[in-house]
Amino acid sequence: MNKRILISTVFISNIIFASVLPSQINQINLNKNRLGSFSTVVSQYLYKKGLDKEVAQKKVSNFLMGEDFENELMLQNILSNLDMLQYDNVVEYIASSALYSKKIDLSSYDTIIGMLQTVNSNLDKLTLQKIEKVSLENKKIRQLHAV
Repeated sequence: MNKRILISTVFISNIIFASVLPSQINQINLNKNRLGSFSTVVSQYLYKKGLDKEVAQKKVSNFLMGEDFENELMLQNILSNLDMLQYDNVVEYIASSALYSKKIDLSSYDTIIGMLQTVNSNLDKLTLQKIEKVSLENKKIRQLHAV
């Protein structure tokens, strides 16, 4: 357990200090001030849209892959590297995917592309390279969390 925490801390600090620009720190701090875990926020979004509370929680838990801690880390990595995405865009995309029973993996290249296409349908080569980098980093987060 301690080894997992140490490895996760070192890896995340490397990601954060290597890739976060000062202008992005405010966005990350803003996201940390949200109440509850990420899966809770997504299920609350579905509840506000009219889904029963228990059904919303079950949908999110069944279709959002991974545990809350690793999803929070992967989400922060996505938001810090892809500045065109906002927290609310990600919540809406994941809620919509869970509603339609689509598996969501925040380490998947396809999932990240899908999120970005909801905001911007034209993705240039540089953005695609950033997405690939983020996807690989998120896969490493998932692997380290599984240790």
